[in-house]
Amino acid sequence: MLKIRLFPILIFLAGLCITIIFSYSSLQDMKKLNHNESEKLFNEFENRILIQLNANAQVLYSSAAFISSSDTITKEEWQEFQTLNKSLSQLPGIQGIGYLTLIYSDKLNYFEQKVRAAGFPDFKVWPQGEREMYSSVLYLEPFEGRNIKALGYDGYSEPIRRKAMDLARDSDKVMLTDKIFLIPEMNTRRSPGTIMFAPVFRSDAPKHSIEERKSAINGWVFSPFRMDNLLKGILGEWDFHSISLRVYDNNLLVPEKLLFDSDSVYQVNRDKSASGTEFILPMTFNDKVWTLQFTEYNGVTSIYSKQVFGVLLLGTLISIMLFVLVVNLINAKSKTLHIQRLNDELKKVNLSKDRFISVLAHDLKSPFNSLLGFSELLTENIAELRKDEIENFARQIHSSAEITYLLLEELLLWARVQTDHFPFDPKPLNLPEICSKLIEDNSFISGKKNISILNEIESNVVVKADELMLKTILRNLLSNAIKFTNEGGQIRLKVEKLKNKVVVSISDNGVGMTPIEVSDLFDISHVHSKVGTASEKGTGLGLLLCKDLVEKHEGHIWVESSPGKGSKFSFTLPEG
Repeated sequence: MLKIRLFPILIFLAGLCITIIFSYSSLQDMKKLNHNESEKLFNEFENRILIQLNANAQVLYSSAAFISSSDTITKEEWQEFQTLNKSLSQLPGIQGIGYLTLIYSDKLNYFEQKVRAAGFPDFKVWPQGEREMYSSVLYLEPFEGRNIKALGYDGYSEPIRRKAMDLARDSDKVMLTDKIFLIPEMNTRRSPGTIMFAPVFRSDAPKHSIEERKSAINGWVFSPFRMDNLLKGILGEWDFHSISLRVYDNNLLVPEKLLFDSDSVYQVNRDKSASGTEFILPMTFNDKVWTLQFTEYNGVTSIYSKQVFGVLLLGTLISIMLFVLVVNLINAKSKTLHIQRLNDELKKVNLSKDRFISVLAHDLKSPFNSLLGFSELLTENIAELRKDEIENFARQIHSSAEITYLLLEELLLWARVQTDHFPFDPKPLNLPEICSKLIEDNSFISGKKNISILNEIESNVVVKADELMLKTILRNLLSNAIKFTNEGGQIRLKVEKLKNKVVVSISDNGVGMTPIEVSDLFDISHVHSKVGTASEKGTGLGLLLCKDLVEKHEGHIWVESSPGKGSKFSFTLPEG
């Protein structure tokens, strides 16, 4: 009843919102008509900035290539290269082009002595202090005036510079820093600036992944810019009395992020009561965002104009006429959404039910195979078997029966995973022990196909996981590996530590999968079973169970596979 009583009020508010939106749109259209030419100019200016930044980036790329070309570049060769490059004379706003070399702590003293011997007797990497890694300004052209102060400066010691340096290294792209004040200006006029970094890698080192680039990095070519000089050089002729420009670092329009203010740089005295039309233009260069805020002070359209009042009146009339139509649309949409939610819930229930039944049948097969296999051997050969052999078979049958019972309990827990009604009890677990027991439990099945299973996990690997869930994940992945490995094949269990995560992988040299099969592997809407190399059958839902249980541990599961070359399933767990 309360919902019914509130509904007319909501409709009325919706009508008011529509009226306001139309009025605002009308005002914006009027402004757009008055400022089309200005907007074109703003977009043109954005393009001019991007073109200039890309030109600067190309200079840095060529300088980085020059450094990578030889291990014996001297200061004089660097100076000659930059002179021939004409970057210092043709790039607006540039304060210099330099090279920061990466130094590990154990090489710091040697590096300083080497530079001193090259003609700089007082050279030191600064600021001082013990750090794992240092970077030092080794070359900087023009090497005169205020630029001399930057020699030996450790850019890695300052968070803003280090962030851009790391991003350049990891992405193998030129990167700009956030708002910063340049080293030569620390004690003089503080004008906001930015520094452009290009990574310099060892020429013979691979750089395909982030880890490879971290290992291959030698240093960074950099170019500092004062924003007022940079933008003045790009702007050229500009009417700063009718249009002002502010440039902000990232997308926060706050004084702390202000990089450039044309009123301040060009000393334009503007009436504080003057109002203008603002135009916000985000600009992105290699993932670095600058926000351009233009303000136009000519021809601003007043919100109190007759045209806007006309739109307000017309919008109010239209809102009243559309009242009944909006009511009907909202009611119809509400019913449609309600039906859709019911259908989604029903689909989810049916999928969960079908998944549970299929997984139940799928996962019970492996332990029953061991149970039936040992019982068959015992039945057919009991007369010829010795007492100790009979006892061994009986123990194996009992062990398989226990595994089957445990599997039933685990699958019932999985059913409770779908409804979030089961205890999740992660604790430190010895991963090698669990894997060894798993390999032993599957020895009968793997032995029938003469498949060797190698446990290459170190003895001290501990993960934080729910024990029942972890065993279910490993059992399914190992069972699949055995299923799709040819007779005489090999399966490996390995672990890789990454920060606070442990990556567990089970790889085989079996039949492998096509890219299409890999893409559908964890999608319940494309579930299909595939016969194993010994005609083993399955439901194809075991991996969906693994995905649910891995994600319960806030982990991720994936597969790498090629037809005829085997598969490698990997998943992450928290380190114990």
